[in-house]
Order: sequence, then C-alpha cells, then structure tokens
Amino acid sequence: GLLAGETAHPDPSTRIRLVTELAAGAGAGGMVGGQMRDIEGETSRLNDRGIAQMQAMKTGALIRAAVALGARVAGADDSQLAQLDRYAGAIGLAFQVQDDILDVVGDSAVTGKRQGGDLALGKATYPALLGLDAARELLTGLHRDADAALEGLDAGADRLRQLAAYIVQRTH
Repeated sequence: GLLAGETAHPDPSTRIRLVTELAAGAGAGGMVGGQMRDIEGETSRLNDRGIAQMQAMKTGALIRAAVALGARVAGADDSQLAQLDRYAGAIGLAFQVQDDILDVVGDSAVTGKRQGGDLALGKATYPALLGLDAARELLTGLHRDADAALEGLDAGADRLRQLAAYIVQRTH
C-alpha cells in the first residue's frame, strides 16, 4: 500500500513498478516459492543447482526487491540498476549460505535456532552438499562478488558495502 501511494514516488508508472517488484520478490517466484522448495527439499534431494535456485528465491528475492525499490526511488539508471541487482543477488545468496553455516556452527542461544536443525530435518543446504569449508569459501566469494558489483559507485554505496560485510560476518 505504501508503495502505491504518491508519497512513495510522484510518477504513477514508477509506483506500479515498485509494487510489481515487491510482489515478484515476495510471491511464488520469490520468497513464497523458495520456502515451498525448502519444504520440498526435506523429502527430495536437491542438487547444487536446485539449492541455488531455492536460495535465490527465498530471502534473496526479497533482498533483490528491496535494493531495486530503493534504487528506483533514488532515480538509478539502467546501468546502476543492473549493478545493484548483481550486488543484491550476491548478498541474498550470501545471507542464505551464512544462515546454513550458522545452523552447523552457530550458538543456539545467539541464533535462536536449534543447532543442526536443518540437518535433522534433512534440509538441502550448502554445508550438507559441499561441506562446511567449501560453504565458507562460497560465502567469501559471494562477498567479493557483492563488492565487485559496486565498483564505480561513489560513497553513496558505502552502506551497501557495510551491509554485505555484516551479512557474511553475522553470528545470528
């Protein structure tokens, strides 16, 4: 509702685009669909491609939408939108990979989740597929990808750089 209102942006076509982006990030092709695949992954084995697709659809789709919404309201051009989409895709996947890693090594008192809960449910995760060390390497590579996607953007992108660092270093 907020995105559809004039206070979000004066241009009606931009407001429609904002609502569309959010709906795509949240709906069947986004978070809802990713959660469905996550539940399906408890009973059917996903390969690395299936895990990547599921992870991109979950939190990643909402992160991509959030970055796109902010960029559109700020007046980003198509080139900047493409850069920011690459960034958002990398941090979206990084968020999920770190979440999977924390399921293995995190402190339940800090994470608020039972350690090993994903493994106990048979969920498809990168540590389960690749091993913990390779999942950590993937996380490091995603952080590099996110930073590289922001190259050429000015200090206005520093908050995005900080967000990427937080995502890969978080403990909960």
